[in-house]
Amino acid sequence: MSVYQTYINAMNDKIRRQIAISNPFVFKHISNLRGMEHFEDIGPSVVMASPGMMQSGLSRELFEGWCTEKRNGVIIAGYCVEGTLAKTIMSSPEEVTTMAGQKVPLNMQVDYISFSAHADYEQVSEFIRELYPPHVILVHGEANEMKRLKSAIVREYEDSTEYHIQVHNPKTTQAVELHFRGEKIAKVMGSLAKEKSSEGGQLSGILLKRNFNYHIIAPSDLSDYTDLAVSTVTQRQSISYNAPLSVLTHYLAQLSGDLQYIDAIDKPGLRIFGAIKIIHEPAHKMVTLEWKANAINDMYADAVMSVIVRVAGDIRERKGYMVPLKQQTGINPERVLRLLRDMFGHQCVNEDPKEITIDIEGRIATIDMNTLDIKSDDKSLHKMVTTAVQRLADALEPIRN
Repeated sequence: MSVYQTYINAMNDKIRRQIAISNPFVFKHISNLRGMEHFEDIGPSVVMASPGMMQSGLSRELFEGWCTEKRNGVIIAGYCVEGTLAKTIMSSPEEVTTMAGQKVPLNMQVDYISFSAHADYEQVSEFIRELYPPHVILVHGEANEMKRLKSAIVREYEDSTEYHIQVHNPKTTQAVELHFRGEKIAKVMGSLAKEKSSEGGQLSGILLKRNFNYHIIAPSDLSDYTDLAVSTVTQRQSISYNAPLSVLTHYLAQLSGDLQYIDAIDKPGLRIFGAIKIIHEPAHKMVTLEWKANAINDMYADAVMSVIVRVAGDIRERKGYMVPLKQQTGINPERVLRLLRDMFGHQCVNEDPKEITIDIEGRIATIDMNTLDIKSDDKSLHKMVTTAVQRLADALEPIRN
């Protein structure tokens, strides 16, 4: 009790207020027994003594002094190992052996109340019912008691048709091998389950693990099946840029054919790769990139930024991008014809004195032999041919000093 009496400041407010009146841990009928020499055995008393298995110490000395009197009693308050005095007297023997080796009669009453911090059968059984594990391994216990516990658990579930359990109680250092199947089965749920999947097809989603079960759901269904929420991160990066947008368009067209002009809040801009928005702000001499963050878009954004930094380093404006291709580089139609036949095949590319005609399963594009202007009602074919001719022009254009 001296510990509680000393560290009053570590107690709650009620105890600290009480200490101003009297110490709440100073009791009239309770005292600390330091040893048998300080104990006056002159009347009824209750003694809490250790060790609990009574092999030696104060509890053993008190027991040997009181065990012969039937008006006395002892309460075993915890687990007892086989071979200890506490375990022996729980079987109610007629006599016991003292530490001096003498035989004395056991007349006192013996009771057992469990104050153990370890789980008993009811707690272990309740825990198993909550989890329904396929395997239970019993450790840290006396061998006979563990066998009894194992038998009780097996009996509880032996008639169950839905749940099968294996209970193991290995000896010390004995290995237990548990075998689990290598493949895992996941149940598709939510919007992903609406479409029937084909054998060998790919399924993209989020894998969830709940207890021992796996589920695959779409990111949009995450809030419906979990406490998590889906967020979209929009990234913006501004880069110093003091050149016309046409210069940047020229370089980005070499990076990707998926390039288009857009208007962003009354400001000219571009969209490349269908995901990266580029806003030109001439008044502030910069361009701003905007994209939704993910692994692919981040890679695209890095490539676009490297092009912008490259162009920004060369402040010399390139002129004449709107001049016909033939006047830019002096390329002749024969080179264009050879390029197109390599791309689409000889049977799809025809020429006459005025134009080159490309016919791919009814999709037609024409190129003027004099101006190299490209015409086609098919947008994808027009973009493909334009990009090819433009890159040919870029490759043949003389390097400027």
